[in-house]
Order: sequence, then C-alpha cells, then structure tokens
Amino acid sequence: MTKTIRQATHEDIYKVIGFLVKAGLSTEGVKNTIDCFLLVEDTEGNLIGTLGIEMRERTGLLRSLVVTPAFDSEEIFTLFQEIFKLAKEKDLSQLYLITNRRASLNFFEMLGFQQEPQGHVDELKDFVHAKQLSTVDNLLTMSLHLQP
Repeated sequence: MTKTIRQATHEDIYKVIGFLVKAGLSTEGVKNTIDCFLLVEDTEGNLIGTLGIEMRERTGLLRSLVVTPAFDSEEIFTLFQEIFKLAKEKDLSQLYLITNRRASLNFFEMLGFQQEPQGHVDELKDFVHAKQLSTVDNLLTMSLHLQP
C-alpha cells in the first residue's frame, strides 16, 4: 500500500482532531498549529499517521505521534525525516520530544536526539504539550540541535 506524507492544511483540522481523539491524545492547541503537522494517508486518503510540532520562537516540541499498526520502523523513520525538514523550513534551531517509552530511546538516539540530563527543560515550560505531560510519571526529555 502506498502512503503519502504531506503537510496539514486548515481543511485537515477536524480530520486530525478526530484521529487524535480516537488514539486517546489531547487535541489542545492543534487548531493553532495545524500547519506544523504532517499527515500520512493511504491511497484512499484515509489518515493513518500524524506527527506535529508545537513552536515557540526557534524552539519546537514534537507532539501527537500516532500511527496505525500497519506502520513499520522504516516508515516511521521517513516520517521523522520529513518532520525534520518541516522544522528547518520553520527556522527552528532546537527540537525536543518528551516520552515515557523507554523502549523508544534507541530509535530516538539513532535519529540524533540526546537525553536531557535533568529531564525537565525550562525552555519548554510554556508549551501546552509539555504542561499536559507534566503529570505523567517517568518522563524523559530529549533534544536535537538542528543545523542551519
């Protein structure tokens, strides 16, 4: 099955919100940042994956990674490569992610992310997504410096 990755548009807002709600994720802030989301669609145009960035100045926080079980690791890798391109287009210099899935650490490190020693990063205190995750146990914060 052929999959297409594209940048979301305002017409995609409710499609993305529905997809995230079905996955049990928060949709707070999605409407304001829809142009910072990538969508993965199958040949019929069904949404089968998403990954977004919440931005503040030149800092970004990855959010809302949701993929269907049909995704393999190579396709997820491609999705991350595309989000890095979008981050550079948006002129971001630093990209963060927050996770409690230790099994994903090797994958994120392979992509170039490094674990933040303190776990909490002051630079993220005003990010909606970071605030939502602040009550989750065993969180790790990872960062990636984007080359100009």
